[in-house]
Amino acid sequence: MKFRYIHPKPGRDQLAGLSPSELKTVLRRRGFRVPRCWLKYGAVAYRGNRCFRFRYWAGAGEFFVDISCPVTEFDRWANSVDRTINFFNFLEIYPVRGRREHC
Repeated sequence: MKFRYIHPKPGRDQLAGLSPSELKTVLRRRGFRVPRCWLKYGAVAYRGNRCFRFRYWAGAGEFFVDISCPVTEFDRWANSVDRTINFFNFLEIYPVRGRREHC
């Protein structure tokens, strides 16, 4: 018999008032590649040459984003975080990308 650890999905209070589905939509509109089951893979999204990990820090009560070094230099999250910002600063730094004009 196999035992699997299934962690519960984060709630809206942990994701800055967004559901996991709404957060994926916000990221995609900002130009991030988000895997289909991104919570299963540690809530990591990709943009350009970097990885972005989204996490809730219970002690501080805030939602943070870890930005990695370039993917070619990436070892593991403990060694490869260039900077950590809170989610609201993340939204200001990475705005929604413009829509393409159709001819």
